[in-house]
Amino acid sequence: MTDPRSNPYEDHAAQPSQEAYELVASRETAKRRRRQLFILGILLTLLALVAYATYYYMVNRRLPLPGAEQAEQILPPQFLYAISGPPGADALARPIGVAVGKDDLVYATDTKARVVRVYTSDGKYRFTISEIADGEDTALQAPAHLAVGPGDDLYVSDRRLRAVYVFDADGKYKRKILPDGPEAEFWAPLGMGFDAEGNLYVTDAGINEKHRVIVFDPSGREIRRFGKTGRAEIMSDFPGQFYFPNGAVIAEDGSVFISDSNNRRVQVFTPTGEYERILRTSGIPRGVAIDEQARLYVVDALSHSVDVFDLSGKLLTGFGSGGVGPGQFRYANDVALDSRGRIYVSDRENHQIQVWGWPVETLEPPALPGGPLAWLACLAPLLLLPLLLLLRKRTYVLSGDYVEAAVEAGLVERMADMRRTRFVVPLDAWDAYSGRMVEGRDLGQVIQPEAHSDTDARSLQERMNVEHPVAVLLAMGERSKRMCTLDPQLKALAGALNVEVFGLELLTGEGKRR
Repeated sequence: MTDPRSNPYEDHAAQPSQEAYELVASRETAKRRRRQLFILGILLTLLALVAYATYYYMVNRRLPLPGAEQAEQILPPQFLYAISGPPGADALARPIGVAVGKDDLVYATDTKARVVRVYTSDGKYRFTISEIADGEDTALQAPAHLAVGPGDDLYVSDRRLRAVYVFDADGKYKRKILPDGPEAEFWAPLGMGFDAEGNLYVTDAGINEKHRVIVFDPSGREIRRFGKTGRAEIMSDFPGQFYFPNGAVIAEDGSVFISDSNNRRVQVFTPTGEYERILRTSGIPRGVAIDEQARLYVVDALSHSVDVFDLSGKLLTGFGSGGVGPGQFRYANDVALDSRGRIYVSDRENHQIQVWGWPVETLEPPALPGGPLAWLACLAPLLLLPLLLLLRKRTYVLSGDYVEAAVEAGLVERMADMRRTRFVVPLDAWDAYSGRMVEGRDLGQVIQPEAHSDTDARSLQERMNVEHPVAVLLAMGERSKRMCTLDPQLKALAGALNVEVFGLELLTGEGKRR
């Protein structure tokens, strides 16, 4: 009798065939690929969420929270250029206060030099204010904050001399303002602001228990005081009281906004000094300003930035960060606005006044996605990144000799045809090209003006022992990483800064020179 265990059919059936092995293996491979695709999908989705959250935070300065009310937001202001004065003795050293006059003259206190420097709105130095005629005192000692009055007079608070001094727009001393009574010997005026009637509001931090606001009429006569010292442990403590009040600005409806610096808040009062409410801020608020769109600017010296609120206290946007580069602050202190809405911020430890401007168009950020599929829409910007990189224009900084060589070689038309390229020169050099017709083209449209950081230029001037115009070109080249010049010395200096240097070969298509 045959042993069933030796049945050849049963033995054959018990052995998996090669096809079965391959089928199982293919199924396992398919499962493994599905798992990999699933994990990849999760990673891409997370990457999209991170990209969306980063973008949303940059626009809104807060993270997107599902279900949160979405308000219309605006793009933050953009850094334009910096004002630091001419090299040498008249350069800004430690600017604290800043104000802009009727003709867009820019005034800045320099606490190190004990003067007020005056510039045009594009940064050209005009003159210095320092002389007064006040008994034994003949010059400012500790100028702090500034304000421009209704008649375009300049008001300067001096803590050491304990007075507010008034000058005309040309810097000629006119008079001083003091509070009534013996306390005039002890007050320390800081920030100032004017209401629609020309009354002057001055913050005072001179007497320890009497940090307050003193109001003067247009003639300089004191008409009221409000506030006293109160050191808040939490922001809502001691409403109506101050601990080192700094900036003062008055809204169109007469509401008085005072930056209560060491209490980390802005307080709002009626025109008669009655407390109304607190606006919550972070850090140490200093200078304040209100623009024609009823936006409140608050300079934060601790976070090295400027926050922008509506007048109810809702944060709209902000700009700036800590550092020494363009658009970065080191202990920003004050803010002022010109007739075109540009924003001037005193950047104390970077020795400059920074100028910022609002973008032409406002931006409403995308609504928060409402479902899982909607989140996948965030992947679209990621797919566009390679295209955006391809379309990004390259910026080349041009020296004067390079421009003239290109004109002489008949290469202006070629420059105009290079669509993915920006050719730039310093702001003060561009006027020489604007309106100059070459090969039927306006050279000022082929070459664009570009702002520069004068702080960077001055640093390079001292470090490399070069003239200021050369330092400006090098500072711009260091930022764009590309420069076009035929000057051997400038080539060597740019190369030392790891700037890629190009000759006329860039325009002729024959190559480039490092």
